[in-house]
Amino acid sequence: MPQLTIYLDAEKEAAVREAARREGKSLSRWAGEQFAKVLGAGRWPEGYFKLFGSVDDESFRVAEELKGSLDARREEL
Repeated sequence: MPQLTIYLDAEKEAAVREAARREGKSLSRWAGEQFAKVLGAGRWPEGYFKLFGSVDDESFRVAEELKGSLDARREEL
């Protein structure tokens, strides 16, 4: 398995070690999970776009546009 070396100041190192300890994980496992979260953030799950249009059911239709006059009266500030 590849290895990675990072350099942290003493304060950040202590915080990372404490976070790993709180979760009951090794430093390597904790850091790897943090990297995985960041690298996976903002991505769509595999096959997500293949689902578009896959529901063929009459109950799924565009809702009727509601009139603004049906809104509740707003209070003055």
